[in-house]
Amino acid sequence: MLILIFFVTNTFSREIPKDSKIQGILNIINGSSAECVMHQFYTQSDWIQVEGEIGRNGIDGLYYKNKHGVIKDVLVAESKWNTSRLGKSGKDKSIKQMSQAWVLRVINKLIKKNPSQTYITLKKFIENNQYRARLFRLKPKANNTIQISIYKIKNKGLNTFDEIKERQLPSIAIDHPKNDFENRILNAYNDCRSEQLHKYLGILKRAEISILLQDNYIQKKDIKFLLHEG
Repeated sequence: MLILIFFVTNTFSREIPKDSKIQGILNIINGSSAECVMHQFYTQSDWIQVEGEIGRNGIDGLYYKNKHGVIKDVLVAESKWNTSRLGKSGKDKSIKQMSQAWVLRVINKLIKKNPSQTYITLKKFIENNQYRARLFRLKPKANNTIQISIYKIKNKGLNTFDEIKERQLPSIAIDHPKNDFENRILNAYNDCRSEQLHKYLGILKRAEISILLQDNYIQKKDIKFLLHEG
């Protein structure tokens, strides 16, 4: 029988042992956390989210604003955890993630799967370079805090481009949110990590769970699982 036990601890000082399976799971948990926080961040600022992914690939954040039912502004955003970098795609790996060429490739796949008028309109904005492109980075900090940094992507039409830091928010203490904004951000962060941890508990061996819980980015309010046979 599995018994879930909740307790708090600061694990920033420990290093997780090298294990490709566990590291892969951690990458999913951390990446999912950053994406959840990004969606909360933008949708509470009146951006309307539309599905930008096909399976596990695609655009993390595809948003628009409308006025009287007409799309007036488009935002394409990619979420990253800690120091993760944007990737490259294409046969020769020449198309950089978040470049205009990359975004159009994803939009075309979305239209093929679901040829809605919304996607067709979003494609026109992107083709005309009339959209915002942002890199949303969620970084764990010392003392059980996280920090949001947002980068503006310039020269979107090129395969390579500049990332210019646009905003860096003050660190948010995971166990002491200061206001409604921080509370909403942390709810998204903790809910997403809890969901992912629950998902993988059932497929991991006891020893693997022990390794997973040594991750120095699993913070104070994350769920801690102990296995007890009964």
